[in-house]
Amino acid sequence: MTNRLAEAKSLYLRKHAENPIDWWPWCDEALSTAKAQNKPIFLSIGYSSCHWCTVMEGEAFSDPGIAEYMNANFIPIKVDREERPDIDSIYMQALQMMSGQGGWPLNAFLSPDDLVPFYAGTYFPVEPRYGRPGFLQVLQAIRHYYDTEKQDLRDRKAVILESLLTSAVLQQQGTTATQDKELLHKGWETSTGIITPNQYGNSFPMIPYAELALRGTRFEVTSEYDGKQVCTQRGLDLALGGIYDHVGGGFHRYTVDPTWTVPHFEKMLYDNGQIVEYLANLWSAGIEEPAFKRAIAGTVQWLKREMTAPEGYFYAAQDADSFTPPTPPYQGGDKGGSEPEEGAFYVWTFSELEQLLTAEELIELQQQFTVTANGNFESKNVLQRRRSGELSATVETALKKLFVARYG
Repeated sequence: MTNRLAEAKSLYLRKHAENPIDWWPWCDEALSTAKAQNKPIFLSIGYSSCHWCTVMEGEAFSDPGIAEYMNANFIPIKVDREERPDIDSIYMQALQMMSGQGGWPLNAFLSPDDLVPFYAGTYFPVEPRYGRPGFLQVLQAIRHYYDTEKQDLRDRKAVILESLLTSAVLQQQGTTATQDKELLHKGWETSTGIITPNQYGNSFPMIPYAELALRGTRFEVTSEYDGKQVCTQRGLDLALGGIYDHVGGGFHRYTVDPTWTVPHFEKMLYDNGQIVEYLANLWSAGIEEPAFKRAIAGTVQWLKREMTAPEGYFYAAQDADSFTPPTPPYQGGDKGGSEPEEGAFYVWTFSELEQLLTAEELIELQQQFTVTANGNFESKNVLQRRRSGELSATVETALKKLFVARYG
């Protein structure tokens, strides 16, 4: 039996239409119902290509016990962040204030009278794991808190609301030409620092910062950074790293390491548009690196092949998940189907490479890419180039063979 989301325009919302949770879209009726029944709102925001959104849909949101408790004690509302970026922006700020980090799915609990969030998180498993409580435990604790800790709830919301309002107010003041120049220099310095390679954490393209840093290299500024070198390195990290799909073209969203090796495998249209422009601007600035040219050409080919609809419009994203065996929809647990395997479409076992390539091709691929028998991602290989410059004709032939093996 379907819920209210069956008629939604959003693919992401329709993905949840078969859930036993009595989902509402974001609308006046849902908000007024929550207020009339004095039920806290459970707001869940995601998007269709989000891996952990897919996992949570198949696990927690498909669990009958969780759905029964949710429907009785909350008003559950689903939002597609690509359809309502305004709502996503507000509650993402709140999540970052509360937890110090963000991400999707964004799951927030709102007071029904004023829609101020008082608790938020990202992925919640059905059972306790990854150091996170089970989702039913979270729901029970939140409802108990809402019913019994009214003063603490008011105090908590007041702090969050003040922080949200403060962040929304632009500080306006008159500036002189000298102050404007100082502000420009500070912005350039900050942006260059943000894209300077680091040794920890995830690696995101951060193209708006990279673009500002690159444009700033036209001016003579005194700085602790070599702006042109930093901007070139960001281009090399993107064009050589595992974040780029060297077989099929297109850039993945980010890598889970500081070495640009193992990506979070979804591909976002807006990321690719920004990266292509940035690499082209590096070339226009005189940094004519062959790897930039190859990455731009491959991404344009991917854009035409996979991201352009027959009617002429563009698709927004490709998700990271493969079903192995391919038996969607994933229903989680013991309900049939298999859990989506992130990135399975893009990686190669060494034995696969041995079967697909000649001995000469495999040797040269190992010389120019980080390919090993043990792999660099769960015993498989994400292709990452070892050096810049042109790829050999032999390796280009090998990559075409891998393209055929992947796509048919």
